Amino acid sequence: MKNLLIGRSVFSLLGCAAISMSAMISQLRADDLSEALEYAGWTGILGTWVDEDSNGNRVKITYAWKFEGKLIEVTSKMGDTQSVSLMGFNPETEEVYMVGGNSKGGGSLGKWRMEGADVVLELGYMSPTGDKGAMSLRHHRVDDDTIVVSGNGENGNPFTLRLVRAQ
Repeated sequence: MKNLLIGRSVFSLLGCAAISMSAMISQLRADDLSEALEYAGWTGILGTWVDEDSNGNRVKITYAWKFEGKLIEVTSKMGDTQSVSLMGFNPETEEVYMVGGNSKGGGSLGKWRMEGADVVLELGYMSPTGDKGAMSLRHHRVDDDTIVVSGNGENGNPFTLRLVRAQ
């Protein structure tokens, strides 16, 4: 896949989801988000991640417990768009969900699933102009300090984004 030059529309929408890489799986057998992350082997996602190319000048994402073990707040800055998302666990359906919004007025709602060692965010979004769509964003952990996110933007063009842990 070619590297995508980060465009406003794609990353405004991704910002709503905050390109969240937490490993969520349908049908987890967990009691809370902390157990879901542990079960999936993605507990190391907490902290701050930046795009490798600009060292965070284009993309910066922070994952932090809002309520320990229960809810993660994901804040991001992608270009001139700021986003906030909340990631939680539904004990009835045993699914991890994500809901977010951005400074431009866009919003998203999605859920996570495992696909091998990768996690995939299936995301429905609404752009700031009211356009609706869907995306599938694959998150692949290269090592403890590197994650590659890939998918198709709203225009259908494939992209990849390499994120590294901020030092």
